[in-house]
Amino acid sequence: MKGLHGWMRTLEKSEAAVLSTLIKELDQVTASDESSGAQLAEVILKDVSLTANIIRVANAVTFNPSNIAVTTVSRAVINIGFKNIRSICLSIKVLEAVLKDSPSPLLVAMLARSLHGANQAKALCEKLNNTEQEEVFVASLLSHLAELLVLGCHESEVRLLKREIEPSSSIEEKNRCAEKFLGVSLTRLAKTLTKQWRIEGLINDVLAGSGEEDPRVQAVILGDEISRVALLGWDSAEFKEVAQRVAEFKNIGEAEAMFALKKTADETAETVASFGKKVLVEHIPTSTRAAKELEKKYDNETEGLQPNTAIELEALERLDKLLAGDFNINEVFKLCLQGLHKGIGLERVALAIFDKEHQRVVVKYASGQSTEKWREKFVVRYERSRSGFLFNLFERDQAAWIGNSDYQHITQFISPEYLGITGQKRFFISPLATVRKRIGFIYADMGQTSRELNTSYFEGFHRFLDKSKEALTILAAR
Repeated sequence: MKGLHGWMRTLEKSEAAVLSTLIKELDQVTASDESSGAQLAEVILKDVSLTANIIRVANAVTFNPSNIAVTTVSRAVINIGFKNIRSICLSIKVLEAVLKDSPSPLLVAMLARSLHGANQAKALCEKLNNTEQEEVFVASLLSHLAELLVLGCHESEVRLLKREIEPSSSIEEKNRCAEKFLGVSLTRLAKTLTKQWRIEGLINDVLAGSGEEDPRVQAVILGDEISRVALLGWDSAEFKEVAQRVAEFKNIGEAEAMFALKKTADETAETVASFGKKVLVEHIPTSTRAAKELEKKYDNETEGLQPNTAIELEALERLDKLLAGDFNINEVFKLCLQGLHKGIGLERVALAIFDKEHQRVVVKYASGQSTEKWREKFVVRYERSRSGFLFNLFERDQAAWIGNSDYQHITQFISPEYLGITGQKRFFISPLATVRKRIGFIYADMGQTSRELNTSYFEGFHRFLDKSKEALTILAAR
């Protein structure tokens, strides 16, 4: 549980940090009546990916019904129009920041809902000028940015959060779950992030819960509620109640309000399709179909990972044959990790070795979901001091069950460095060394589901650890 400051450190590293600069530049250009398309194009051209995406969107049927090819940003601005350009640019950059590293179905659905809500909020303000409408859209979308960035993280706390919330969850429900698993509410994170990135404007009133008399703030709140209840169905009691609130807000009939809400949903789906992100479209309800339903379990291939005795025995037999001949130590290590992961049922396992200077330990091999980046991310310093975790681990030269009360003598030396890398406070770890040299360590945890480790897992960990140590002993004697 990282709390506010821990999650802020995580989110500040996000690519979304560039949004604040982009928003300010777009605001300056679009707010002036004297600004030209060339000035706006100049802002967009500073960002290569934004340039390419704006041209692609401008060529979509939504903005280019004549189907005349658009090849320049200046022409793209004309096609899309000043009244839409700020919201389109922001949407593209949010998509770019969020839809990376194989996003979970829940994250995709939440992003689709955020875009839908922002468009509904903007449509509620049709009597306001274009600049104010765009401000409403921006405030609505940015109010969800912290939430989207958190859901894009792979920490164990986020996986627990994902199991408790749904695309149709209210902000109150999401905040309660976030406080439980993250140690901070999503609203508080959003406020702090907005302040840290110096994002000004309507977004601050929305997050602060102030300015409730401001129709723009009301539109943002109501737009978000529309996107939520639309997921429950156009015929649901919840949607009909919100449609009545929309009718009162716009001073129109309820039937007219329901027609307008469905029309905006259709337009949102069309616009999102023009971004080239078709995976999002199916999560936006339209007048002719419901949004795609998600399964209860998200982003978790290891939910069903269980100990497999057959795989374990096969791996042990293969190791015995290898050790009886002229073996390659890397083959031994890989087979041990396979046995620990698929045989013993440990969800994430890794072999880490010392670098040439013997100052750091870096992951060489890893198995399990979300370990793809461990070779770059899982790097720990070797501190030659009595308070250093690795120093004590090698001094004791035995496997440790970190987080277990029987191993408090070694757990006490754990630093935030390890927790920041793996997100786990409970794991198995054992040093690997010969008489002459420290090699590295073997690591294992339940970082995907955060299931409890137990004695059976630890015994299985020891079985493959013993094979690794036997291989090192044989090599040292040669």
